[in-house]
Amino acid sequence: MRSAAKIISIVLAFSGFSGRANAEFFQVPSLNDLVTPSLQREAVRLIGVLSAHRPYQPATPLGLALGLEATLETSLVQVPQAFFDELAALGVGGSFDLRTLPVAKLHVHKGILSNVDLGASYLGFQGVRIYGADLKWTFLQPEEGPTWALRLCYSQSSIRYFSTNSWSPQLLVSRRLHFADAYLGAEYTAMTGRIRGTETVNTPGGPVTTSLDVSGIRARSGSAFLGLGLRLPVLGLKASIEGAYSFVKAHSLGASLGISW
Repeated sequence: MRSAAKIISIVLAFSGFSGRANAEFFQVPSLNDLVTPSLQREAVRLIGVLSAHRPYQPATPLGLALGLEATLETSLVQVPQAFFDELAALGVGGSFDLRTLPVAKLHVHKGILSNVDLGASYLGFQGVRIYGADLKWTFLQPEEGPTWALRLCYSQSSIRYFSTNSWSPQLLVSRRLHFADAYLGAEYTAMTGRIRGTETVNTPGGPVTTSLDVSGIRARSGSAFLGLGLRLPVLGLKASIEGAYSFVKAHSLGASLGISW
């Protein structure tokens, strides 16, 4: 990691990297002047996409027989090129070289009506807190043909200096087979975020403390996704795999595995 990474660690805080500071930046007393609005937006967008609530569920409702699932999600999210472009414009283009970021969350889903499901997710680890929820309404489920649903997802994250809130309305269509459920979906995501923190770094002239506090940062994203859910009723197991094409180039691929009743 290059020395300039310490200066921009408020924006890259989730990576956990640090280093010695480049003295040329310390004529700027506040990181509010250094971290540009476009970099703030791209950072919030990246955190928002990384922490997004991904239900890994088709349009088909869980039903009321018991209609309960508990799963573990693991996903990889591509860091969009726009984020690297903003770092390059700041002169620290080589300070962050991870092209994909991992995330894992616990999920619970329950059918609350014959055509309505409610879900929640959580991750808590070393100062990282991510909460998520979704509400799905299956509005068309014919005996023959595809099943259609609307879903609203929400996520809230707190990752060191970052806090974000995201809302994602989604349209789903799926086709259920005997033990599998293939689905397609599209979503639009609106995000708001805040970056707030203080860093003390060593310079040739001694320690220097800089701070950043910006709220009301807004970002957007959208994606189309494709997934396949597999159920083994005899064993009570459920597995899903899902890939998403992001219109802001934050593509993702992941899977979930758990128990279905």
